[in-house]
Amino acid sequence: MVNERHNGNLLVHLGPKLQAYPEELLRQRRGHDGQPEYLIQWSIISLEERAVGGSSASSAETKPENISMWMSAEEVCASCPSLLGKRKLEGQWVKEEKAASPFAVDVPVDEASLLEMKADVRSLVQRAGRQISETGAPESSILNTIHVLSAYASIGSLAGAFKETGALDLLMKMLCHKEKQIRRSAGKMLRALASHDAGSRAYVLLSLSQQDGIEQHVDFDGRYTLLELFAEMMSSEEHCMSFEGIHLPQV
Repeated sequence: MVNERHNGNLLVHLGPKLQAYPEELLRQRRGHDGQPEYLIQWSIISLEERAVGGSSASSAETKPENISMWMSAEEVCASCPSLLGKRKLEGQWVKEEKAASPFAVDVPVDEASLLEMKADVRSLVQRAGRQISETGAPESSILNTIHVLSAYASIGSLAGAFKETGALDLLMKMLCHKEKQIRRSAGKMLRALASHDAGSRAYVLLSLSQQDGIEQHVDFDGRYTLLELFAEMMSSEEHCMSFEGIHLPQV
């Protein structure tokens, strides 16, 4: 996954011809931990539409696809700092003290250990990729590799290593695997990673939702697993995400 910057904001590639970028800061609220959360609207656009500036007749007839997601202050600062800065300058939001998410509290790791663990992540991702691709590979071996990766995914300082090593693309394959336990274990790994990096979960799920014919190559339980992961992105108090024109896997 190669991400870019658009006007200072993150530009996420969801597929060969699709991109997503944060467009507007809609609301602010206090989370369960008392820290601020921001409702960000992301726009899904095609490369063709972006090339013509969205002014053609065909793009005008196409209903824009949007997704609204609650994000922490740290996530907003990393993905779309210009939106947060603009709102605060306008005085619409009160000044918030920068505080880390309670899920991202890590025991300090020295640089040498961090480099070793990043190398471990790279090696484990490569091993899991080989095991998934091999025909007849023991399911237990694949599960053991995923379980170890899940433990590393729970360490916030390693979130970048998972993006750099192609772990997100590997997760998409595992979430569509024919074996139920592999799908379930991949879901747990994605949850562990999302506790520090919600953007990774959004990338994986949105990319899967944009795949053509996903219902044909994923069975009922697989679709249920994906919908379960989508449901976890909903707030217990109010809808955390709203979809406009986004195709979800049908159960």
